[in-house]
Amino acid sequence: MHELHLTIHDQIATVTIARPEQHNAVTYAMWQALPELCRRIDADENVRLVIWRGAGDEAFSAGGDIAEFRAHRSNRSQAIAYNACVQAALDAMLALHKPSIALVKGYCVGGGFLLAAHCDLRIAADNARFGLPVARLGFLITYPQMQRFVQMFGAAVVSDLLLTARLLDAPQALAAGLCSQVQPLATIDDAVLHLAQTMARLSPLTQRWHKAMLQTVLHKPDLSQLTAEELAVVDEMFDSPDYAEGVRAFIEKRSPRF
Repeated sequence: MHELHLTIHDQIATVTIARPEQHNAVTYAMWQALPELCRRIDADENVRLVIWRGAGDEAFSAGGDIAEFRAHRSNRSQAIAYNACVQAALDAMLALHKPSIALVKGYCVGGGFLLAAHCDLRIAADNARFGLPVARLGFLITYPQMQRFVQMFGAAVVSDLLLTARLLDAPQALAAGLCSQVQPLATIDDAVLHLAQTMARLSPLTQRWHKAMLQTVLHKPDLSQLTAEELAVVDEMFDSPDYAEGVRAFIEKRSPRF
């Protein structure tokens, strides 16, 4: 889809939400296209990491395209279908085996914040603004969306964002844990690229299973609930080629070639 640009270079996939005149608002068609896009990225063995970003400097994404709500979200039955479409897109992002970084410039609001929250890392420019102002529009986020936000940022922060409908600037977002770094707008592209290149050189198998283990622990905080297969992963890694190469490279005093 022309409004979701995918480029791949040096083992890094970059997905750009390309609607800068609409602050990169996400259309219904874009939500529909995201699962297949994620499957393509996951299936590409040349890709080690994914960067998600918005076109321009003014917005990562201002959320779902409100101009479409009368056509796609005007009543209960439409809302059920719309929410299911959005959740399928978010589930596909979360299911990516490869690490993901949200490069956030400007507005990261509503559905745009949902996209960023389903990435592994969020790196913000100093002009970033985060928020969930759905109370201004009179609708609710869904239970899976609420769960993800609370898991990532905590109930107190999510309660503040939802009940006040305020936007947090970059320093406030960093203090609240909505992002892990704040970079100057002028240099954030280079900073994120350098981080992505560093991460892409790490063990892809370790990255994949740490992502999976994190989701398992979030949904099964009582570790006694873990299956035998889930428990076996940690020990099975010692039979993997990634482990063999990592140890060999350390002994040979060189960088590993995963």
